Amino acid sequence: MVEYFLFSGGIAAQGALLLGVAGLAAACFTDLRFRRIPNALNLILGIGLLALHVQAAGLAGLVDAGLAFALCFGCGVILYAAGALGAGDVKLLAALSLALDWVLALHLLARIALAGGVLGMARLIADGNLRNALFGLLSSTRRAQAERSSVPYALAITAGWLWLVAAGMNWTQ
Repeated sequence: MVEYFLFSGGIAAQGALLLGVAGLAAACFTDLRFRRIPNALNLILGIGLLALHVQAAGLAGLVDAGLAFALCFGCGVILYAAGALGAGDVKLLAALSLALDWVLALHLLARIALAGGVLGMARLIADGNLRNALFGLLSSTRRAQAERSSVPYALAITAGWLWLVAAGMNWTQ
């Protein structure tokens, strides 16, 4: 069985878990309150997670983090270009990926997508826009109404991260 840095139990891994949760809490607060995630937060989170990963795993950790970063940032940029994510969300996702390898990055992306889908549906239902979203392809007016039900995506990123951590700690699979 492969042992991933984030779940190795070492002091650097524990620091990365703590830093990740603290950074995500701050990102959720700012995304909910101001609908933006500060660049400084993403920068501090990314540098801290990369430093802990490299300190624990050396050059192999740097390579793992680079591959995970390329995967998450690449997917994020594509979603940003499609209008599905904000730039702050992309940078937050990229910063978090620096504590992962490419396999865990794929798991994280899948969990974020599922969490985002659930949050998006809940928001559409709460706003009364579910019908507009379902029939938005047929009517530009309905599509415009449904687009107003956007979700602060730091919530979905946090849910995906916590789900990944819970699975990695064998709390849930």
